[in-house]
Amino acid sequence: MKTQITIFAAAVAASVLTACANLATFDYDTAASPMAVFPEFSAPKKTVAVVPFLDQRDTKYYDATQSKQAAAHPAGDHGSFLYGFIPLMPAGFVEKEKPELSDSRFVSLKHFQFDVSNDLADAAFASLKQSGLFSNVTKANSVESANADYIWRGKVTNTYYGGNMYSYCLTYLVSPVFWVLGAPSGTSQNQLYVKYELIDRKTGDVVWNYDFRGHDYITHWIYARIGKDVSLYPELMRQGMNKALWELSIKLPTLNK
Repeated sequence: MKTQITIFAAAVAASVLTACANLATFDYDTAASPMAVFPEFSAPKKTVAVVPFLDQRDTKYYDATQSKQAAAHPAGDHGSFLYGFIPLMPAGFVEKEKPELSDSRFVSLKHFQFDVSNDLADAAFASLKQSGLFSNVTKANSVESANADYIWRGKVTNTYYGGNMYSYCLTYLVSPVFWVLGAPSGTSQNQLYVKYELIDRKTGDVVWNYDFRGHDYITHWIYARIGKDVSLYPELMRQGMNKALWELSIKLPTLNK
């Protein structure tokens, strides 16, 4: 019986470690929070163009104001799920600075298709159109080519991913017994730091900005949330846009005078 249990646990461990979802994409439509709408702006007069966001995730390594962030999230990938095979280790883990470029797998996922500059700009475009704060919302490839009163731009400084696969200090040869009984098999943490900027197209001046720092985590079971490792990035972006647009709705009347 003991041998059968061991074989069963090893089989479950092998299946979980090798059979996971292949690909996930950044899909803003999957965010649970509704997009913010401001009906009081019934007749907005200004227009805005959204340009690709700036990927500034590497700036933390030479910007003194981001030194704490650089220390917390060093460059590249770190960790390994193989640590879970070591006795007394509570879990195997991975950390990814740029999850879309990572060669190592996630808790229950293999690859993340994420175009930081354009996917986040598309998300901002959708929220701005829904908000009702501007009379017209368009896209542009650059600030110079935009034809609008204002430019909406984002600066992305952090997209950290952290994943844990629980071995419960018993190694993956035993912990699958707990997974089968309903214990969590792991967790995934997503972080998104973005500074949103509103630029006066004529002068090139940043007339308003909002700094968003969001993070959340999801718990995995072998019966649920498989392949959801990076599913929180769209929700974090939706939260960031909603907060930013709320702040802008207060400031915008003074900017439009």
